Amino acid sequence: MSQPEGDLKKQKRRHIGPLAGISIALGVALLLFVGYLFYSVDSEPAVDAVDAPAELPETGLPAEGTDTGATTVEPTAPQVIEEEPAPEPAPLPGE
Repeated sequence: MSQPEGDLKKQKRRHIGPLAGISIALGVALLLFVGYLFYSVDSEPAVDAVDAPAELPETGLPAEGTDTGATTVEPTAPQVIEEEPAPEPAPLPGE
């Protein structure tokens, strides 16, 4: 079999448009991606638990993690939890 068209200059001329279009599209996509990265890093951070108020306004109870000044209670003896035995399975028909 022979090559259908072997003129390299003609092939370069035919392919320069699509190759340039692909290059431009990749460049635009890269610029949009870099812009998105800068936008996402530059945005305001979410409110942390550190910025939360020390007391809840509705009830006046202390928020989680705040020091209430209460003394700690000494641990008591561990509780023993007895398990109930598993029920016996029902007999199969014919047994």
